[in-house]
This record gives sequence, C-alpha cells and structure tokens, in this order.
Amino acid sequence: MYVIKRDGTRVLFNPDKIVQAISKAMISTYGAVYETDTAEEIADLIASRGCDMSVEQIQDLVEGYLMKSEYPEVAKEYILYRDQRNKERTRRSKLIQAVMKRIEATAVENANANVDEKSFSGREKEASADIQKIIALDYTLSPEVSKAHKDMMLYQHDMEKTNIGQHNCLFVDMKKLFTDGFVTRNGDVRPPSNFSSACQQTAVIDQCQSQVQFGGVGTVHLDYDLAPFVKKSYEKKLLQYYMDVEDMSEENAKIIVHAKFPDLDMGNPAYDNEPAHKFAVRQVEREGTQAAEAMYHNLNTLESRAGSQVPFTSINFGRDTSIEGRFVSRKMLEASLSGIGKHHLTPIFPISIFQYKQGCNANPEDLNYDLKQLAIESLSKRIYPNFVNCDYSEAHEDLNNPDTYFATMGCRTMLGYDRHSKSYNRVGRGNLVPNTMILPKLGIEYGVCLGKRETPDLDGFWSAFEDLLMLCEQGLLERFDIMVNQPPEAAPFMYQNGTMKDAQNCRMSNYEALKHGTLAMGYIGIAEMCQALFGKNHAEDKEVHAFALSVVKRINEYAKEASERHDLNFSCYATPAEGLCHTALKALRKQYGVIPNVTDHEFLTNSHHVPVWHEIGIFDKLAVEAPFCKYPTGGCITYVELDSTFVKNTKAIEQIIDYAFKELDIPYLAFNFPIDSCLDCGFQGEFNDACPECGSHNIQQLRRVTGYLTTDYRHFNKGKQSEVEHRVKHSKFS
Repeated sequence: MYVIKRDGTRVLFNPDKIVQAISKAMISTYGAVYETDTAEEIADLIASRGCDMSVEQIQDLVEGYLMKSEYPEVAKEYILYRDQRNKERTRRSKLIQAVMKRIEATAVENANANVDEKSFSGREKEASADIQKIIALDYTLSPEVSKAHKDMMLYQHDMEKTNIGQHNCLFVDMKKLFTDGFVTRNGDVRPPSNFSSACQQTAVIDQCQSQVQFGGVGTVHLDYDLAPFVKKSYEKKLLQYYMDVEDMSEENAKIIVHAKFPDLDMGNPAYDNEPAHKFAVRQVEREGTQAAEAMYHNLNTLESRAGSQVPFTSINFGRDTSIEGRFVSRKMLEASLSGIGKHHLTPIFPISIFQYKQGCNANPEDLNYDLKQLAIESLSKRIYPNFVNCDYSEAHEDLNNPDTYFATMGCRTMLGYDRHSKSYNRVGRGNLVPNTMILPKLGIEYGVCLGKRETPDLDGFWSAFEDLLMLCEQGLLERFDIMVNQPPEAAPFMYQNGTMKDAQNCRMSNYEALKHGTLAMGYIGIAEMCQALFGKNHAEDKEVHAFALSVVKRINEYAKEASERHDLNFSCYATPAEGLCHTALKALRKQYGVIPNVTDHEFLTNSHHVPVWHEIGIFDKLAVEAPFCKYPTGGCITYVELDSTFVKNTKAIEQIIDYAFKELDIPYLAFNFPIDSCLDCGFQGEFNDACPECGSHNIQQLRRVTGYLTTDYRHFNKGKQSEVEHRVKHSKFS
C-alpha cells in the first residue's frame, strides 16, 4: 500500500505516523496519552483497505474513525491541528511565490525610487524583506496591530525592520565625531585636519550611519560643524606659503604665521595686503570648491545599502555668520549649482535645506542675506535647497546653542521637545519609527459617499478614530520595545562612536539612547477622508476645513497624552507615504470600489495636502495648508507647484518664501518644477520624450516625488507616477 503525497510522489504507508498524530491530539486535549489501542486500531483499519490513497484521504478517514470512537474530543483537536498545518503550508506556498517573484524581478513595486529592485542586491533585499514582513505580521506584532495593518487601517512602515529592531532616522552628532575621530570595523579614523578631509569624512560618516538604520541621515548645522576646518585649512595654506614660497622651515613658518595672523581670521581686513594671506585665501577657495563638489559626488555615487541605494542624506545650513561658517554655506550652494558629472546634472542627495532666520539671512540688512539670494538661485536651477523656517512658532530655539536650531531631515522629519534631556536639543536624535493611520477608510465607513446616509455619522467617526489612535500608540510601543532590547553590538558604528545622544550609556539595551528619539503617529488622506465624509475636500469648504483641522489637532493632543503615559516622545507626523499612497488606495478600492475623488485615482493624497489635481493658486494653497502645520511636530512639508519659467523669477520666489514664513508660520517649504536634461548633449529645459536640441531619447526627467528628487519619476510605483502626472501648476492660477 502506497501513500500519494501532495507533490505527487509515492511512499510506502507507515502506520506509525497515524499513531503519532493521534497521540499528539490526545496530549493537546487531555495533557497526556491514554493507555488505549485506539490509535493502533485506526492505523490497522486504514491499512486493511489495501489500496493506494492520498494524504488527504487518509486524514479524512482518521477524522471519521475518531469521531465514532470514545474520544470525539480528540477528533476535534486533530481537525484543528490539520487545519493549522494546511494554513501553514498555504502560507509557505504564498511566501515561496512572493520570494520567487522578487528573485526573478517580476514583482517590482518601486515603493522607494532610491532602491533598484531589479539589481542583484535589490532582488535579494526585497526577497528578504518579504520574509521578514510575514514573520513580523504573524509572529512578532500583536494580533490587534497585525490585523489593523492587514485591514489597511494602520500601516506599519518598514515592517521588515521590525524583527531586528532597527530604527529610522538620525541627526548625527558630527561635532563629536570630528573632535574625537571615529572607529569602523576595520580601523579608526583620525579627526580631520582641514576642510577637505572634513568634507570627505562627512560622506563617510553618512554612509556608515546609514548601514545601521533605515531612513535618513542628517546634520542640524553643517556650517557650524565644518567651520573650524576652514580655519585649519587657512592656517595650513599660510604655512605652505612661507615654507614653499619663502623657503622657510616649518618651525620658522609657524612662528611667523602665529605672529602675523594671531586670530587666523580669514576675513580680517588688516591682512588684505599680506601676500601670504592672499595666497592662502586663493588656495582655501580652490580647496573648498573641490571638497564640496567631491562630497556631493560621493553622496550620489557610493552605495552603502542593499538595493544599490546611496545614503539618504540631508544637510541644514545658512545660520553661521562667521567668515568660516559663511564659507561653508556658500560652498555647499555653489556645489549644488555646479551639479555633478560631465553634464553637471542636479544632485539627488544630499537634500540641502536653507535655514531661514530673521536677523541672520531673511532681510537685505542681514549679514547672510547674500546666502539667501544664492540659495534661491540654486533653487531656481536645481530645485534644492528646500527652506526651513527657524522663526517657526514651535521651533523653541536657544540662540546660544546651535544644537537647538530648527532643522529638518529627509522628506520632512522634525524633532520637538525631548522629555529626557528636558530641552529642544536636536543633535543625536531622530524619529525612531512612524505608523500611519489610513484616514480615508474612516471617512468611507462613516460618510455620505456610499449613499447609505444623507449626513455623516460624526459620532461614529470620532469613536472609531479614538480606537485607531489607541492602536497606533500600541503599534509604536511594540516596535519601541523590540528596538530598545537590541544589544548595542547590533549597531557598532552608532554606539561605539556616540552618533546618537547618550549612546555611550547603553550597555545591555539601547534604551538610554533611543529614549531621546520620537515615535511618530502619522496620517494620510485628509482630503479623501473629507470627500468621503462630506462630499467635499478641505480646500473647498470652510466648515470641512475646520473639521479636518480638528482631526489633525486631535492626533497632536493624543501624542502629548501618550508621551505623558509612557514617558516617551510621541509626535504627530504628516506621513510622506512613498509606497503607501498606492498600497492603501488599492486596498480601499478592492473593498469599496471606485468612489469619485476618493478612490478613483491611483493614489491617496499625502497627509493634509490639497489634492494635487485641485485648481488653486500659490497663496491660496499655502493659506489652506498653513493652519495644519502647527500640529505635526514630528514633521510636515508644504509644496507649491510651478512651471519652469515662473521659477526663474527669483524675486517672486523670495516673496513666496517670505509670505509663507513671515505671514503664515509655515515651518518647511519646497518648490516643485520640472527639470529635463539630455544626457547626450547636456541641454536642459522642460520636454517629454526627446531632446529638442539633438533629438536624443537618452534623457533625465528630474522631479520631486515625495520629499526628495528622483532622476526619473517612472522609477516610482504606479501611484506616485499618477500623482506626478495629475499635478496642476499652482503658478497657473496665481
């Protein structure tokens, strides 16, 4: 007698397997195996049939015989066990299918344009991620949180990082690493001795840090961080002059330099007639240009993550008014303007962010106003820099401590009050992990869009919303518990070098460092939520706008309450939703069908933004979104969409920036406009499939898709592609 297995192979019937299965069911039912011959008798009955049977046929017989025996309870347990095994086989089968699609690159999702999912490392990364996601959902996270994710109510970002307890983003303590040097796996690195080596180390640090986290690596104030090394370079060039031109010994050169230039102030007018000074300034200028451009090249070409990813880097600058600090900001902007490669293309990273501040760079009388003008010039040609408002009402800066200066990271991450340092210090901190609430689903369930009711059920909405907030809190706590219980050895670069605040105090767990980070309660689809509830979005009706505002305000309030409950830093977060915008849309459409202006596009609108297809002028759009910005203390961004000719009007751009910051208290502002480049002849403009100069189809179409640029928006998922294509130019309606 043979048994036909599920894969079609034939094996000899083994009655011991039936006995073992029934014994397991007895143990599960009664806690022990009764002294009975029932199992052997059932095995003998099946064997007596004498014909070949499938596994399923044999299991059916076992169930039937058990039900007729004196142990029907065991039959129930056997059925349950069988069902669980079937589910497990199904799960494994689905997993294998998913992994094979990744390996064969037939399931390319393009949730992140910085990942090449078709490359060897990209395919390996995504296959591994699929496995980790299943483990996280089925075994790591609680059933409630897992179900909320599967039901597309509460989205767990970067779920594949859950099991290993990796955290999201970080403002690296560059000053500490520049002062002390740092260690890597294979050696140690001395503190930089000049501006060039400091820029080189900046790129190295970003790359090393990016390997021990997911998300962005940022600097709060790169101008302050690099300024001391401009002075070091100036001193070295002075010494070089006397040693090479004047043919002095190093010892005598040092004596002369310290005597003639005691403050080493490169901007001291008293030195203007000194040949050594003129020589040194020329050399430092040359070094600064080369160093800044090299840093930009390195951050765009050196891949440090699986999937051919370069580090997701951000740099904040523009506030340091010293001659050296101004030098750093100017060189960063000039490097941005210069571009990279043989055609001087716009660099994707770092995301450069200009720190706008009254009394520093905002007005013509301010010392760094020229840097603001240079930043706007760079913006008009490169889309970068973005502008962050350091006068923002929720910035809470200590003007005597640059580490508290208001800064952003990546797409939008901001950091507020730290309960544990009792300060607004931002260096060495980051957003540990975000969860995102899919608000359109609540809008559909309790709104008028399905025709089930004439007016929205707001009581039902608020009740369900509170439940969702509690789930979001729970999901973040579960992720945090896993993170803090990781050994510091899991991220040696971070904990050995103290890139995170209080990392040196971590021994058995990472709590002492991670407690300074934030847990972000994110949200997506305010526009679709309102449309589903009321039949209008928040840009079309004042009362709807007020309701939408109350929802975001409640998230902020709840985050504060959660912070008190757990003595942790919870925050409200306007989620960028790179892949989620399409993933959530597909889930809603599958459940509810196509609903006009809710699920009829291929994407959900990010956070509280005005829908990209809504025809509205620049200043009106800013006015609609501005009131929301005071609540997402974990980060938000405001965009305006321009055509490529409008952006050349730098005065108009400055007026928009000033209005957004001075009048509307918007914290973070960016401009979108198309930049198309021919990779054969170098022509730049706005065109479609072919270069108008040489006819080449070898082109780059630069767009901002989330918070950062991409060389071809078609590398993104279907939802983001559709979003870009549906965007109206706000300048057209102004």
